Amino acid sequence: MLRSPKPDTRVLEALHRIGALPVLGGTVARIRALAEDPHGTTADLVTVVESDEAFSANLLRYANSAAAARPIRARTIRQAITLTGRRRLVRIALEAETYRFLEHFPGGASVSRGQLHVHAVNVAAYSLTTAELCGAHGDTAHLAGLLHDVGKLLMPAAFGVAAIERIAREAASGAARAALERRRLGMDHAAAGAMLVGLSDPHDEVMRAIAYHHGGPGGDASPTPEAACVQIGNAVAHLLNEGETDWTVLNAALERLGRGPDLLDEVAERAGVAAAVAPHGELADQVGRLEAVAHTDDLTGLANRRAWIEAVRREVAAHGGGALLICDVDGFKAVNDGHGHRAGDLVLTEVARVLSRHGLAGRLGGDEFGVWVAGDGEAGHRTARAIMDDVAGSLPEPLAGGTTPLGVSVGVATVTEADADVMELLEVADRELYAVKPGGRRR
Repeated sequence: MLRSPKPDTRVLEALHRIGALPVLGGTVARIRALAEDPHGTTADLVTVVESDEAFSANLLRYANSAAAARPIRARTIRQAITLTGRRRLVRIALEAETYRFLEHFPGGASVSRGQLHVHAVNVAAYSLTTAELCGAHGDTAHLAGLLHDVGKLLMPAAFGVAAIERIAREAASGAARAALERRRLGMDHAAAGAMLVGLSDPHDEVMRAIAYHHGGPGGDASPTPEAACVQIGNAVAHLLNEGETDWTVLNAALERLGRGPDLLDEVAERAGVAAAVAPHGELADQVGRLEAVAHTDDLTGLANRRAWIEAVRREVAAHGGGALLICDVDGFKAVNDGHGHRAGDLVLTEVARVLSRHGLAGRLGGDEFGVWVAGDGEAGHRTARAIMDDVAGSLPEPLAGGTTPLGVSVGVATVTEADADVMELLEVADRELYAVKPGGRRR
């Protein structure tokens, strides 16, 4: 069974007030049961659908709408069922009811909800297409994609409209919003959605795919192929609308399915939207740009902390011997305080340029950099001395405006084994760095 963190009383009370989702009950539930029954007939399905006048009208309206984008118009329920088949009928019925429910859901936080009804149908279509292309369970991916954001209805009911509106304004969507929800409220809308759907349809794989559509508690997980399909579907929907998506989650999903970024274009084309919305290859190109941004520090052009650590792990495993250096810019605060952040940025850019000549360099954050140097035990210390000399000769002394001249201090951790832990090496180098500073910088 899918296990979720125990919700607080506000969430439990909100679940009780909202109750089971109507989109998974009533006529839709009967249609789903009949579609699964090997003895069920088209006539049985027609009888069930026609017995619900409001549902029949809504089903026809939706089946012939632009949202459904079906090439053939159905004039009767029998025509609709005959044209679509029972499996597709179930999906259309779910889409129609979900579209209507999300479009007219009373109350809630309007900014945080947005166009949920349109987005839900799009993500469901892309999730299903991904499942068909990758051999995952299509009905699970479709239903989870359709209901992936229903937690946005539970969140304001549990935590108040004002709190959710503030989060939505700071982070409108995606992993950033989910992370902010977890930090401030203890859970995100993905986990909330899984709980809400669980009241009506406690299918573990559907709940898991909903709960992990933003990567789960760590923001980087893709536990099942169906969860990966929903993550891909969500990414395609955002990219086609020129929105942002999260490379960490997308990469985890692609890895789970054993595919590359070209899958996104394949999904868009198969779903029938690429020709109208995006030229062939555009989504893969966007993902390539997103991957580069996700691994690169915007200011210096070096690898960012995460990408650099991963690169060093590969180097350590491949070469064993070498050294990990942490370099901290001396006098940097005085530059920022005395000359402004633009001058500080110029200093960081110049330091990055120097470091990149001496090894595999990355920016760890702020004015702290890392450098990996392959070689023997003395390679790190030789490189540290060379870096300090080069930086001192490259940076203008008058910029500091204080008693501390511009330069760098360096901490060195020597590597002698191919299975050395990079995070432990960082701690060793960090201790070495701060050990030299009390005795004078630029050491």
